Amino acid sequence: MIEKRRTHPVLLALAALLLAAAGPQPVAPPQDPEMVRRDLTLLLNRDRELAGVPLLAPSGPLHAVAQKRAEAIQAHGGLPDEAEAMNLFRQIQTQLAKAGYSAQGWAESITTAPAGLEAAFEAWKREDPSYAQAMNVDYQNVGVGVAELGGHPLYVFLFAWPRSEYFARETAGLTDLQAVRQEMLDRINKLREATGLRPLELDPRLNTAAQAHAADMLARTYYNHVSPEGTTASRRVQAAGFAADLVAENIAAGKTSVDDVLGAWLHSTGHRKNLMDARLTHIGIGMAVGSYDSRYRVLWVQDFGRQQVWR
Repeated sequence: MIEKRRTHPVLLALAALLLAAAGPQPVAPPQDPEMVRRDLTLLLNRDRELAGVPLLAPSGPLHAVAQKRAEAIQAHGGLPDEAEAMNLFRQIQTQLAKAGYSAQGWAESITTAPAGLEAAFEAWKREDPSYAQAMNVDYQNVGVGVAELGGHPLYVFLFAWPRSEYFARETAGLTDLQAVRQEMLDRINKLREATGLRPLELDPRLNTAAQAHAADMLARTYYNHVSPEGTTASRRVQAAGFAADLVAENIAAGKTSVDDVLGAWLHSTGHRKNLMDARLTHIGIGMAVGSYDSRYRVLWVQDFGRQQVWR
């Protein structure tokens, strides 16, 4: 059983902590960013290990984006206000993509303090609700930006987990194509039989046609019943060796389970009509899972047919 911890594609948590003792404070000495990143990651992982949470892995792309954020805050001369925070989503998401990190979820936390590194970390841990983000079991990577604000060290944390890992979890139930086909066939035939229709028969030739179309759409990043060359479902079915006098096709994208995709088709008039067409006798099912136009997708195809009767 796969536990779905997140339903939204991107999570944003923005919090800031500014600690300042009374009276003038000395300007912080220059920091070595690489050493700070190393030490802060060690402190974070110390707490995650104590909490029984998997350790965070440093990420070069996250470091780069966090550093850019820290330098922007330093140049601005202050922490972002609420209006600026609302614009953060698109900015960070774009920067992460440009840096080569495809994030399914991420969170940002900002802290600045005049004390030493460990004291600043402990103050953030004690006073700032955003510390909880650092202990979130979903996050797998961390990036740290290092700058100064008001003469004190400024730290920007980016926590994230990659879309590839999330997608792998979401599609774990689709690894056995034959089992997926059988599950879908059983569900469809149960619905047909409940309304007095004869069950559909799973045909290997229609499976071949449906699978080839799903794989082709994934490989060439298009989504259509007609291929870029103009090949239709009827031609694909005939080419697979199924002599049909009636052909129909359903396609879908993005659904990660038989329940989800079948539910979507049944709530669509045209797709439901194909599923419940009394004239159709055979079905083939195709499914392609993988990278699609810089994203991860599941593409589904159902090819229906009625065998031609030769007289």
